[in-house]
Amino acid sequence: MTVAAPLRPVARAEGGLPARRAMVRWAWRMLRREWRSQILVTLLLLVAVAVAVCGGTALYHAPPPADPTLGTARDVWVLNGQDPPAMTADIAALRRAYGTVDMVGHTPERAPGLARPVDYRAQPLGGTHTGHLLAIHRGRYPSGATEAAVTTGTAKLLGLRLGGSIALDGHPRTIVGIAENPSDLTDDFVLVAPAGGPPPRSVSVFGDRHGREGPRLTTVSQRLGQGGNTDQVVITALVLAATTVLLLLVAFVAAAGFAVLARRRLRQLGMLAAIGATARQVRLVVTATGLLVGTVAAGVGATVGLLFWPLAAGRLEPTIGHRIDRFDLPWPLIAAIVVLAMAMSAAAAWWPAWAVSRLPVTLALSGRPPAPRSTHRPAALAAVGLAVGLGCLATSDRRNPILIVVGTVATALAILFAGPPAIRLLAAAGARTPVAARLALRDLARHPARSGAAVAAISLALAIPVAAVVVATAAQATPATGNLSDRQVLVRIPQPGDPPALVPISSASRLRELADRVGEMAAALPASTVLPLDLAYDPAAPPELSPTTGQPVRHAQELGSARGDSEFAMAPAYVASPALLRLAGADPAAIPRSVDVVTGQARSLVMFAPTRTRDLEHPPTIRVPGPRYTSLPDTLLTVGGLARRQLVPVRAGWLIESGQHLTGPQVAAARRIAARAGLTIESRDGQAAVQTVRASATAGGLVLALAVLAMTVGLIRSEGAADLRTLTATGADAGIRRTLTAATAGGLALLGVLLGTFGAGLGLVAVYRSDLAAFGHVPAIYPLIFLVGVPSAATAAGWLLAGREPASIARRMPQ
Repeated sequence: MTVAAPLRPVARAEGGLPARRAMVRWAWRMLRREWRSQILVTLLLLVAVAVAVCGGTALYHAPPPADPTLGTARDVWVLNGQDPPAMTADIAALRRAYGTVDMVGHTPERAPGLARPVDYRAQPLGGTHTGHLLAIHRGRYPSGATEAAVTTGTAKLLGLRLGGSIALDGHPRTIVGIAENPSDLTDDFVLVAPAGGPPPRSVSVFGDRHGREGPRLTTVSQRLGQGGNTDQVVITALVLAATTVLLLLVAFVAAAGFAVLARRRLRQLGMLAAIGATARQVRLVVTATGLLVGTVAAGVGATVGLLFWPLAAGRLEPTIGHRIDRFDLPWPLIAAIVVLAMAMSAAAAWWPAWAVSRLPVTLALSGRPPAPRSTHRPAALAAVGLAVGLGCLATSDRRNPILIVVGTVATALAILFAGPPAIRLLAAAGARTPVAARLALRDLARHPARSGAAVAAISLALAIPVAAVVVATAAQATPATGNLSDRQVLVRIPQPGDPPALVPISSASRLRELADRVGEMAAALPASTVLPLDLAYDPAAPPELSPTTGQPVRHAQELGSARGDSEFAMAPAYVASPALLRLAGADPAAIPRSVDVVTGQARSLVMFAPTRTRDLEHPPTIRVPGPRYTSLPDTLLTVGGLARRQLVPVRAGWLIESGQHLTGPQVAAARRIAARAGLTIESRDGQAAVQTVRASATAGGLVLALAVLAMTVGLIRSEGAADLRTLTATGADAGIRRTLTAATAGGLALLGVLLGTFGAGLGLVAVYRSDLAAFGHVPAIYPLIFLVGVPSAATAAGWLLAGREPASIARRMPQ
C-alpha cells in the first residue's frame, strides 16, 4: 500500500515576501545604529520638502480667490445711471435673463486734496457673485442712510477713524466699520447700504449666463466677462516642476551620501551576499534605507512647512494684495510633493545600490573598491537621455508644462549618466599633474557612483542659474523691441483706471490747452516730432460716465479678438494716418479703399458698436507686420472705414519722438508737465527688474553651487579619511593634504561647470530654437563667472580650508 505525501509549495529562490521583510528590517536597524551618517541627507530632504510645501502653498494662493473686479460672475454689465427709469428697466431685463444677479452701485465723489474721486459703493454683504469682493475687517456693516464703512486706505488718506464722520456727498455719515475687498486690498472706497446711499452714477450687474445670450439694453456702457480660471492648474504644474528640479538636486547630493554609506557597509553587504542574499536583495537593503530616510524627511518636512505656512501667509498678504484663507491648503499638491520626495530619495539610493550589488562577494568582503568599468553604457544612456530631454523641450514650445518637466528631468538624468565618463576623461587628462592632484583625480575615477552623483549635483546647481540668466536675458527687451523706443513718449488723455476706449469729452479750448502742454514737452526735446492719436466714436451713441471720475466720456469704437465661447478681448482702434500706417509697417499708398481695418494682429477681428450686444461683423481687414513696439497702435481704422460707419474722430493722445535718446531728467520733466495738465505719459520701460533677476540668480546660483560642492567634497573626503591618515603617517605634509582637497574640489567644479553649462545651453537652444538671438545678448561677464570663477573659487576654497592634520594622527604622534 502506497501513501502519497501532500505536495509542499516550493519556496521561491529569492525567499519571497519574508525575505524582503527581513531585508527591510535589517536596513531599519542599520539606519537606527548609523543615523548620524544620514543627518546631512535627511536635513537636505527635510529642508527641500519644507520649502516646497510652504512655497508651493504660497504660490498656489498667489492669484486672488476671485477676479478683483468681476468676482465669480461670468458677465458684468455696467449700466449708466443718467436715465434712472431706463436703468431700472435694464436691471429687470437682466434679472429675467440671468435669474440670480448681484448689483453694486457706484457714485464717484470729489475729496479735498485727492486727484481721483472716492467711490461711494452700495454693495450688499455676501452676494452670490460678489461674496469675494467685500468683507468687514473691523466694526460692522452700515445700515440706513446715516452710516458708512471705509477701507483702510481711504481712512489713511482722509484722516478718518471708526466712530468718525464722512460727508463727501454732502450727507454726514457715521463710520461704523472698516471694509475691504478681500480680492484686492488696494481697492479703496466708501461702503454704504444699497438703500441708504446717494443715487448711483452707474450700476454693475453681476450674473452668470450659463450659455444664455445677453438681452438688448439701452443704458449699458460696458460689458465685461471672464472665462474659466486655469491659474491654479498652471501654478500647480509650475510648482511641481520647480520641486522636481529642487529634489533632483537634493537627490544627487543624497546619491553621493548613499554611495558613501554603501561603501562603509561594503563588508556587511558582502557577508549578506555570502550567506545567500541575491543581488536584488542587496539592492533592496540600500534602497530601503533611502526610502526610509525619504519617508522620515518628507513627513517631518511637510509638517514643518505647514507649521510655517500661517506665518508666511501673514507676510504674503500685503505683497500679493489679497486675503488668504490659512486653512485652504492644496492637499493634492502637498501629497504629490511628499510622494515625489520619497521617490527621489529611493531613486538616489538605488544608484549606489545597483553599483554595490554587481560586486563579486570576495571583493565586497575584502572592502576594496572595484576596478572602474567601461563607460560605454553610461555614455550611451546619457546620449539617449539627452535626446529625449531635448526632444521634449523642443516639442513643448514653452507652453506644455508636462513636456517641460519630462524634458528637464531627462536632461538632468543625462548629466548624471555623463558624470562617470567625464570623470574618467578628467583622470586621464591629469596623468601629468603633480602626484597629489593625480591621486585625487584617480580617487574620483575609482568611485564612479559617488563621484558621478557629486558631479550631477554640482552640474544641476550650476545649470539653474545659467538657465535663469538666459531666460531673463530673453525676456529683456532689445533696442528694437519693448513697449516704446528710448526716443518716444506716449501721451494719453484717458484717465488711469478707465478702460482705454473711454475718452473724456473735452471742449475745443481744453483740447488746445492740452496740445499746448504737449508742445511744451516736445520743445524741451531735441529735434522732436509730435504725432496726434485719434480714436473714433459713434455720434448716435449717448455719452457715458467714467467709472473712476464720474465725468462724461465717449466710448470709442473697439475691435475684439475671440478668446473663447462668446468671449472677446477688446481693444480700441485708432484712426489711420500716413504716419501711423508707416509705424505699423504698411505703405499708405498700397491700402485698398475697400479696407476698413489695418492690423498687425494675427487673430481674426470682429467689430460691434458699444450699444449692441449680439450683432457682430468681420470688417474688411488687411494685415501688416505691425509696429515694433507693443504700446504703439497696432489696429487702425481707415478713413474710408470711418466714413462708411459714420464714425467721428476724437483726440485721445499724442506720440512724441525725439531726435536723440531720452534722458531721465527729460522724462521726469515731461511727467511734471503732464501731471499739471491732467495727462498721463508712458516712456520706455528700462526693465531694471530683469538685471536684478539676472544678478540675483547668478549670486544665488554660485552660493548654491559652492554649498553643494562643499557638501559633496566633504562626503568624498570623509570616505577617504583612512587613506589620508595613511598618507599623513608616511610623511605627507599640509601642502599635500591641501592639494588633495583642492584638486578634488577644482576637478568636480570644472566638470560641474562644463556639464551644467552644456546641458542647460542645449536645453535652452531647444526651447528658444526660433529665437536664438537671446544668446547673443547675454553679457560676457556671466560666462566668465561660471566657466572661470566657479572652478577657481572651488580650488582656492579647497586649498584654504584643508590641510589640518587628522585628529587620530595628531593624538598618536606624541606617543
